[in-house]
Amino acid sequence: MRNRIFGAIGVVWGAAIVVNTFLRGGPQGSGAYAAGQVGALVFAVLLVIVGGYYLLKGGQKLGK
Repeated sequence: MRNRIFGAIGVVWGAAIVVNTFLRGGPQGSGAYAAGQVGALVFAVLLVIVGGYYLLKGGQKLGK
């Protein structure tokens, strides 16, 4: 149950970052600032993917 809760938090948080990034028009600025924004976008996409996995598969027990 804990994995599903953390998965849901990851999906919501990651989706909020992705939506905010696209509403602002993508990464802005130049140099290291833009690279940091792209890194945050990659992290947000990973949060959505991994959070979705744990949201769907988090309650299953490991087989023997």
